[in-house]
Amino acid sequence: MSRRVAITGAGGFIGSHLARHHLNAGNTVRGLDLPGIQMPDGVEPIYGDLTDPDAIAKTVAGCDVVVHTAACVAESGEWSTFYRLNARAPRDVAVAARDAGARSFVHLSSVMVHGFDYRDGANEDDALDPADNPYCWSKIIGEQHLRGVSRPGEFSVHIVRPGDVYGPGSVPWVQRPIQHMRDRTFLYVDPRHSVINHVYIDNLIDAIDMIVAGEDATSDRPYIVTDGQRTLMRDFWGWFAVRAGVSRQPALPGWLAEPAVGLLSAILPSQVTRKLDLDRQSIRYLRRRGVFDITRVQSLGWQPIIGLDQGREVTAEWLAGIGLLRA
Repeated sequence: MSRRVAITGAGGFIGSHLARHHLNAGNTVRGLDLPGIQMPDGVEPIYGDLTDPDAIAKTVAGCDVVVHTAACVAESGEWSTFYRLNARAPRDVAVAARDAGARSFVHLSSVMVHGFDYRDGANEDDALDPADNPYCWSKIIGEQHLRGVSRPGEFSVHIVRPGDVYGPGSVPWVQRPIQHMRDRTFLYVDPRHSVINHVYIDNLIDAIDMIVAGEDATSDRPYIVTDGQRTLMRDFWGWFAVRAGVSRQPALPGWLAEPAVGLLSAILPSQVTRKLDLDRQSIRYLRRRGVFDITRVQSLGWQPIIGLDQGREVTAEWLAGIGLLRA
């Protein structure tokens, strides 16, 4: 049966893939994004800000499922922006969806609510850690603000904690690193130990569908979603580097990389550090060593369908299309 689906951030990486998925399934899709952001063909567009109650109300009106993907995704920045978009907006959208008669609300949180120094094998019950990082902290608050919004039998709130989502259109985990490789400004940190908790975009969408299908049984329970593999960052990106014709990338131990980047950030002009992504918080993302446990989402019957080889091949085709890899 066709459903009416609303997606915030429908012009973004995850949001646009979700929109096309639901359109292909025969669902009606309405999207919310900022003016000037293009959404997939077939989406009913609503343009506005997440702090605009009227825009939110128009987006969720008459919808069965509301998926909240819009967020401030950055390693650092102004706390007020992170709080407005990541901490406060999820509850505002969820309450509007509930009051408009929706059945389900999906919040795209992040595994980064567990910080950077989580244990190997960490799961949803492990401690939340703001890690002195605005993204981690704001995502934690966003989840906390959703407590008490659900109504059993009427309105479910689903919290999804994706890992490092990659695929065609991914900027932080695909496009930006490959561009840095081509510019000879890429740096591996702790290359023998640092891992990427990758999840291919289609696998994430399949997991979201399964979590939503659980209704009350999966409501108010966070679900970590990754591909469940231990993949070193140098192996993940090294595959793309070969296809980009980049033979060597420098590497530094983490104990040296963080203070070195901090020193360079203090010396170089801000426009240079932004272009090079010279930021202590960026280095912390590259130093993570633990692999997350995905037992909870697997207990629903979910398994990643797209393997790493296939996911990278599809992503490489997209990268070739935008000129970052050789066709």
